Amino acid sequence: MQRAAVVMLIFGLACADVTAPGPAASVIAIVPGAVGQGSFGFAPNPLVIHASSGSRVIWANGDYTADPYGGIAGTPHQIVSDDGLFDSGMLDPTRAFTYTFPGAGTYHYHCLNHPTMVGIITITP
Repeated sequence: MQRAAVVMLIFGLACADVTAPGPAASVIAIVPGAVGQGSFGFAPNPLVIHASSGSRVIWANGDYTADPYGGIAGTPHQIVSDDGLFDSGMLDPTRAFTYTFPGAGTYHYHCLNHPTMVGIITITP
């Protein structure tokens, strides 16, 4: 039950950014156990957004578990685009990274720490 509450907290914080001015944001969850799940470590993956420039995507690192003492144990990830457009820096558990895409296109990304974790975002006009 604690884990579900913590996950809801993460997504609540990540989704809070959705109400900011500008286009709505799409959220990609980095799921628990993402390292061993490869491309399934990102949900949804692939992500298709029907919008133009200014589409925002939020990656929320939910790859952790609550410990019995009220803390968390988890895995940091670093989300980078294959073409060098963005780099989240080290994304600790419970943290989120937001990127605004410049326009329509297909964007490939991966976790710098875990090369089997790959994802695709397609933005269509």
